Amino acid sequence: MTPPVEPDTQRIPVRYWIWLLGAAVSLLGDYTMTFAVGWSASQYGGRVAGLVLLLMVAPRAVLLLIGGAIGDRFGAPRVLLASCVAMFVLTAALVPASLEFGEPVWLLIVTSFGLGVIEAFFLPSYRAMPRLLVPTSVVPRALASLQVLGVLFAVCGTAIGGLVVGWAGLKAASGLNAITFLIMIATLLVIRGTTQQHGATGTKIMRSIGDGLKVAFGNPLTRTLLIVMLIAYGLLQPMDGLILPLLARDHGWSASTAALLLSCRALGVGLIALRIMAKGAFPRPGLVAPFGLIIAGLGLFGLSELEALPLAIGSAMVSGIGVGLFTGHLLPLLMNSVEKEYQSRLQSVVVLCQSSAVVIMNPLLGTFADLNAIGITGVCLGVGIASALLGVIALNRPTFRNATV
Repeated sequence: MTPPVEPDTQRIPVRYWIWLLGAAVSLLGDYTMTFAVGWSASQYGGRVAGLVLLLMVAPRAVLLLIGGAIGDRFGAPRVLLASCVAMFVLTAALVPASLEFGEPVWLLIVTSFGLGVIEAFFLPSYRAMPRLLVPTSVVPRALASLQVLGVLFAVCGTAIGGLVVGWAGLKAASGLNAITFLIMIATLLVIRGTTQQHGATGTKIMRSIGDGLKVAFGNPLTRTLLIVMLIAYGLLQPMDGLILPLLARDHGWSASTAALLLSCRALGVGLIALRIMAKGAFPRPGLVAPFGLIIAGLGLFGLSELEALPLAIGSAMVSGIGVGLFTGHLLPLLMNSVEKEYQSRLQSVVVLCQSSAVVIMNPLLGTFADLNAIGITGVCLGVGIASALLGVIALNRPTFRNATV
């Protein structure tokens, strides 16, 4: 990699903070809308709810590579603006529709499918924006600020969504989401023209997808980072939705205690993100990221072996610190491993890898957790050992170990 030409102490441009403010508001709307659709579908039973949520994930997964190619062809800011306009139109139209028809299954299916399609174009361009708004050397700090934002809404965003939905149902969530994306549209218009040059309109879509995959998996560093990320996300991402809730039930803890464990894990991630945002990434990110996996593995080992609640809370925070060290150093390496004109396509591959890992590992780990010979503590122990081993393997890969931003 070419060494950075700017010092890490360089300030993050004001345009990035303006964009981040709009992103924060839209994230609130996104969490609220996702909760509202799932909650409204749950009244029809688990099978219908599962179908509705699947129709949100499936089109996103199918169209992600196309969304990334279009983002790089026309420029991430333009595609992001168009996606926000589409999201505003969809959710604004849902307000009168839900007032007229209520919350029938067909309306939930149409809404879920529409959200999935829009997100396939929104997410790659959204995640490419930091690289286009800040100098290369401060990308880790910019991504850390975005991660802090994610942690904040992971802790309180769904709760706000629950209050809104409890107050007036799907129509209230739709109205709030429309307002948040209207603010995001205004934000994008304010910073229009301030991003670095991006987009090449002369490339055909299928060829653009092929070029993006070639860059992602043809570059030895990018390929190595993607493989490690794919395995790590498959191991660690199920912690929130699967491992920690099941572990809490196994110990006879309440739902509020399970939520406390999740919050402490998120707090661990947030502490590292705050440190990176304030002072920059640690030196030798290719060395720090694998140690993050080892630390996350130690936290999971503690969760599997320690039954006292205070020790479990400490172990959850340790696992979060490990996850924060890993993602906070791997994602900037990944983003800076390719040129700016491939950013949206790279992010589409990243999101696809992350989604695929969770889709595969959630049912697999859930099946193991139901086996008497293994149980959830065995799953937790196995994931911890696998995470630590992955960190050791990554440390022994010179391509990974020696990578710098």
